[in-house]
Amino acid sequence: MKRRTFLKYTTAVITGFVLYLWYKMLQMRQMTLTAKKLLLPYDRTKKVAFQGDYIVVNKNGNKPVVFSSHCTHLGCVINKKEGDVLVCPCHGSRFDLNGNPVKGPAYKPLQKVPFETDKNSGNLTVKTT
Repeated sequence: MKRRTFLKYTTAVITGFVLYLWYKMLQMRQMTLTAKKLLLPYDRTKKVAFQGDYIVVNKNGNKPVVFSSHCTHLGCVINKKEGDVLVCPCHGSRFDLNGNPVKGPAYKPLQKVPFETDKNSGNLTVKTT
């Protein structure tokens, strides 16, 4: 095989591979941009409900608040409540029911998650990516 023919084939293969990778990257980007909706069951009688990646806080029958259940220190999942305080099981950070840190090592508040209330069922719908 001549060198010129080899270079043509090699260039064609590399170009095809780069175009394939570009196409896959565009597909991944499109998947992350399209938001999915997650339905959270909502019990008005519970003050705090842990729902996987989310914490639903219902204070005095007012509109509920949804927080991310990931601690702002290192991202551990908060799944415990002591009194009116949310407790991170990893390093002991504590948050009040407004999501504000009460005791470190976390110093940032919990991330609030936007949601909508389904008028028929009363469940909460959050957008995920």
